[in-house]
Amino acid sequence: KEKIGGSNYFWAFPGKKDHEAQLEHQKILKQIEQLKKGLEDAKNELADAQRGREDDGEDGGRPKKLARLSELAQEKSALETELASLQENDPQALADLQKELELVKQGANRWTDNIFNCHSFLVKKQGMDKKRANQLLQIKDDFDYPEDKIPK
Repeated sequence: KEKIGGSNYFWAFPGKKDHEAQLEHQKILKQIEQLKKGLEDAKNELADAQRGREDDGEDGGRPKKLARLSELAQEKSALETELASLQENDPQALADLQKELELVKQGANRWTDNIFNCHSFLVKKQGMDKKRANQLLQIKDDFDYPEDKIPK
């Protein structure tokens, strides 16, 4: 870079552009070689893959095998659907549901106890009327433990 007067001028040796073009050319040649090698590898892989897929002519072997594979896949999906429907009656699943139901019952009874304790506190210790306590706790007069209402 040279400054002549109020202007800046840039210059370079003519060989520099030639050298850059030569480097670019070599880079492109390397890419071409890599692509050729990749193409050859792909052709080899294709030939290997096709080697096992030839129709050997014995009773139409490959098409029959593909049809059999399709049938087996359909049968598998049908059996999986049947298995999913039968899992609803699995004894272990039913036992798990029974345990879960027992836990829910215990939780409901615990909360009912808490509500009755609050109701008792409001009526006995605070001297509140039963109807006012029910209204405050947002319960009805027939509020009771849920075990009577749960089917067995």
